[in-house]
Amino acid sequence: MSFEEKDHTADILMHIRADEPAGLFADAGHALMKTMYRGHAKPVQEVTVTVTGPSLEHLLHAFLSELLFESEVRNLVFCEFELFINEGEIKAVLRGEPFDPLVHGGGTEVKGISWHGLSIKQEQNELTCDVLFDV
Repeated sequence: MSFEEKDHTADILMHIRADEPAGLFADAGHALMKTMYRGHAKPVQEVTVTVTGPSLEHLLHAFLSELLFESEVRNLVFCEFELFINEGEIKAVLRGEPFDPLVHGGGTEVKGISWHGLSIKQEQNELTCDVLFDV
């Protein structure tokens, strides 16, 4: 897992690196969950989602937006992401557990995923991207 928070004036900026797209998306999902929640979750419940988009950036934005939505609506903290990426589509199996304020409380509320500066780049032998979480 490789992501790090970078300085930003108002929101939370994460720099993510991975060897391939599925790893990049999974690490972005972990970064979102670590921003929103504290503690560790267990993979006891499963949700499957599918998102579409014309580019990897669109797919990443759609995936993170759907992850945010599913976490809030189902009151789940996700800890595992199994991703199947095809041309213009991602099927994601999300695993986690119900939110427990004693275990997961104290995170930062994320309102949305910003398009600002969202681009996926090939740098040497890895993919990188910066993702801005609106808080």
